[in-house]
Amino acid sequence: MRVSDRYIGRQILKATAFAIIFLSVILILGTVLQQIRMLLVDFGAPLSVIGDLILGALPFSLIYTIPWAFLSAVLLVYGRMSRDQELTGFRVAGISLKRLSLPVFVIATVLSALCMWLNTQLSPQAAANVDKIKMKVFLSDPRSILSAAVEQDGLERLESSMRGTKAFIASSDGQLMDGLHIFRTPSKDNPGDRPVYVYAKKARLESDSTRNELRFRLYDAIFATTDENDQPQVVQSGEAVPVVLPYEISSDGRKKPKSMSNDEIRAYLASTEFHTKVPERLQAKTMLRSLGEIQRRYSSSFACLAFAMVGIPLGIKARRKDTSTGLILSLLIGTAYFAAFSFDGATMKSVYLVAWAPNAVCLVLGLFLFWRARFR
Repeated sequence: MRVSDRYIGRQILKATAFAIIFLSVILILGTVLQQIRMLLVDFGAPLSVIGDLILGALPFSLIYTIPWAFLSAVLLVYGRMSRDQELTGFRVAGISLKRLSLPVFVIATVLSALCMWLNTQLSPQAAANVDKIKMKVFLSDPRSILSAAVEQDGLERLESSMRGTKAFIASSDGQLMDGLHIFRTPSKDNPGDRPVYVYAKKARLESDSTRNELRFRLYDAIFATTDENDQPQVVQSGEAVPVVLPYEISSDGRKKPKSMSNDEIRAYLASTEFHTKVPERLQAKTMLRSLGEIQRRYSSSFACLAFAMVGIPLGIKARRKDTSTGLILSLLIGTAYFAAFSFDGATMKSVYLVAWAPNAVCLVLGLFLFWRARFR
């Protein structure tokens, strides 16, 4: 290892580490603040839930902050070296631009491997844990959350899969609930779905975490709905009758790809659950979006290598005495790169194109900029 490798590599690592901390704090605060008011103020959750949210948001934020921080470090370090004529000194000593770039690409390769692990393993698991936080808070104190939910948009605030479901309880001692009302409106995606109203004089809440179900065991209950001819149907029962509300499955039967690993996504798309619960008109779109999520994870994992290709020659070109040029360039490039992943493909070919196009553009642009940088 040459002295130039240690010199450049040390500066890149220091600048990257500082930028990761700075950007992660901003992204995590943004994520936590979106949920904190609802959980702490409306739902009365304990303060410990903030730690759960931070741990859940950290892996997801690192997917973006690591490449973005690395790009900022490359632009700033090479911009400073270019301004101070250090690059000129290295090249006069016989070290080519290609050789000066080697430590950056080594670091980019290591960071890309880290991002691959975050994208495919840690981030989906963390996203699934974040989705369960609200449910954990609900099970710890269902009365306060049901009271808050009925005043606004029902249990959809608790879990998006419960869209159209509202519940209200008159009182509760923490175990047994008095005066439970449950309203469920029909789903637009299911023409055969009927409105349902349930009242129970007393009810007890149970949770089945293996089946992802909430079970309300009702006593002295009344069930009201309509048949296919819109005629009212009312049933009364004095026995303990369970009412099951599934959660973590959205109202149209689709699971969240971001909360599943790649193997789980493939298994779900091949399962009978996907073909029976997802409406036929949405199956193709859901499949493309899920497969696109897999390709996005693989493609975005190489963001550090892609940013190294364009960052080094652009950093050399930026010779201003302040750091604004490098920061503005990193902001523009990073925003354009990650914004490209927000598009969905209409066919499998377009899914691959949308997922890998940002890396291809960075590669071509980087080769062109490197070719021009040889003559500077």
